[in-house]
Amino acid sequence: MNMYVSQDLPVRHRIRDAHEAAIDTFAEPGTWLDSHSRLAILAEARHAPSCRLCLERKDALSPYAVKGNHETRTDLANDLVEIVHRITTGSGRLTRSWYQGITDAGISPETYVEIVGLVATSIIVDSFGAALGCEPAEPPAAKSGEPGRESNPAVIEAGAWVPMLDLVQEETDIEIPTAPNIFRAMGLVPGAISHFFGVMQSQYSLTEYDITLGRSQIELLASRVSSLNQCFY
Repeated sequence: MNMYVSQDLPVRHRIRDAHEAAIDTFAEPGTWLDSHSRLAILAEARHAPSCRLCLERKDALSPYAVKGNHETRTDLANDLVEIVHRITTGSGRLTRSWYQGITDAGISPETYVEIVGLVATSIIVDSFGAALGCEPAEPPAAKSGEPGRESNPAVIEAGAWVPMLDLVQEETDIEIPTAPNIFRAMGLVPGAISHFFGVMQSQYSLTEYDITLGRSQIELLASRVSSLNQCFY
């Protein structure tokens, strides 16, 4: 794989390397999902923005008032498709009762966290590529092997939907936590942390910057994009 060669803008090697590794990782067995399911989740995350049901829910006053079946591109189980499409197209309108409903139906919190990490990673990589005018990178074929299915004992109930990493929180010199909640919230599945943050940290750092923009300029761009995306975090 050699991403971003179809366009002329320069792309830092660390970003290209991180994105190529991330796409490759979709084809590997995860902690709770096999490689076939992980590749299907990538395909569904890419398809969700054009799903008719998702578009109707996006326009509705309440997305939970719109019933129907998702348009799918894979053989992924319907309950997993629902999770992927909801996170991809309407993450800002997810509710605790919706989450409780999917866990009551048999989806473990660990599986949910792994799906969140996969969808979030796909959005980062595909959005970057789309901004450059590139087609989404094709992943390799699914690799053999079974999910590890190992729970992380280093988590606690801290008021979030899922158990979070039990870490001592201290403030840095710029008054942010040493362990952001987005990191702690993925603690049930350490593999999801490494997959997601391997991409995220190649593009955005809280401490060291390998770019010519200043800290205030970086924060201005990040805040503006977050506002446009209605990212409450």
